[in-house]
Amino acid sequence: MEAILPIVLLVAAFYLLVLRPTQMRSRRAKDLNENLRPGVEIITTAGMLGTVLSVEDDEVRLEIAPGVVIRLLTGAVGKILHPENTASTGDGAAAGETADEGGKGSGPASPTSH
Repeated sequence: MEAILPIVLLVAAFYLLVLRPTQMRSRRAKDLNENLRPGVEIITTAGMLGTVLSVEDDEVRLEIAPGVVIRLLTGAVGKILHPENTASTGDGAAAGETADEGGKGSGPASPTSH
């Protein structure tokens, strides 16, 4: 019985340190590929935000500003932002984003605004 405990602990450690993270990564990649479609807002692994214009094989065309389109490999897509909201509405304000009213919070305060 004493010899079985170290073996069980090794198997549990192997599962937690190797197998489970691999399964989580493959599940995340599968979910990303299923939800990556035009109109969805994403964040890249480099931290750029944008809207997907098209997805072809291993390439994504991403609009990062009005009229500015870049090409990325699908591996550079870090996270999909609100896939359920953007897919149904396609409108940023309806997807939970709030508009900036009157410049509040858009930069440092002026010295006279105390």
